[in-house]
Amino acid sequence: MSKLKIAIVGAGYMGLLHAQVVAASPVAELSAFVDPNPASGSKAASDFGARHFTDAATALAANAADAYIVAAPDTLHEDVCRTLLDAGKPVLLEKPMAHDLSAAKAIAKAAERNGARLLVGHILRFDPRYCEAAAAVKSGRIGEPIHGSSGRFTNREVGLRMNGNSSVCFYLGVHDVDALQWISGSDIIAVYSRSVAKLMPSLGVRSEDAIFSTVELSNGMSGQLYFGWTLPPTVPTGIWARTEIIGTEGMIDLDVRDHGYVSCRMDSGRSPTPCTGRPSMAASRGISSRRSTISFPRFATKPLS
Repeated sequence: MSKLKIAIVGAGYMGLLHAQVVAASPVAELSAFVDPNPASGSKAASDFGARHFTDAATALAANAADAYIVAAPDTLHEDVCRTLLDAGKPVLLEKPMAHDLSAAKAIAKAAERNGARLLVGHILRFDPRYCEAAAAVKSGRIGEPIHGSSGRFTNREVGLRMNGNSSVCFYLGVHDVDALQWISGSDIIAVYSRSVAKLMPSLGVRSEDAIFSTVELSNGMSGQLYFGWTLPPTVPTGIWARTEIIGTEGMIDLDVRDHGYVSCRMDSGRSPTPCTGRPSMAASRGISSRRSTISFPRFATKPLS
């Protein structure tokens, strides 16, 4: 069976992560890097035994790949995606989809116009922890959602690496903007936000440190969103993320600050009983385990799995 030839657009941090996955795949071949920077593009191509092209049009003309992963800065997404989608190539697009709404709509229209496959890489949509939470709400197992929150903080080194090239909301908070709406099954219809900018400007970066928002959702829920790149380098896990949905008959508390996971149920007359789980990534680093729970009323008997 012939392997699917995949090219990576962008030889930066995320592009190289995607390249490692493609190179290790038994069904794919990393065939090319597309990056306008000759130094980083050619080095990445040499490291992975691939070809280097400085633009998407040249790669298309050389029939360099069957499909493309776009991991360039979000301000560059529109032009490169339209070029690839107009050629009918499948595109996996790193989040955020674009830097503004008009660019995102232009990308979507290019995919529709040419019948090309387009997938935005919202990885939480494929994370079993978040998938189980969304399924629990959809099936009514916590009753009617009342209020919720979702957010994450990461190390300040991420803000330094981005160096003002993307907003903390677009680069980091986009996960939670999507997760709160997806898991609750409701759209955000009103937002009030405040940002703080002390740390990044002090380090020479034109960026906010963190953003905090109060939101109203279409099902009558109230919610909060929060995200920032402010954690000190001594924090061991790199991502502190949490999502909570409180319902009329139960609640979801998805705490992944140590990337561990335990979902629980309530049996009548007994305390919460673990029913699914996976080893904590932090355990080997001497970090105490936290648990993500999905709690149901005392008469609930079905576990999540």
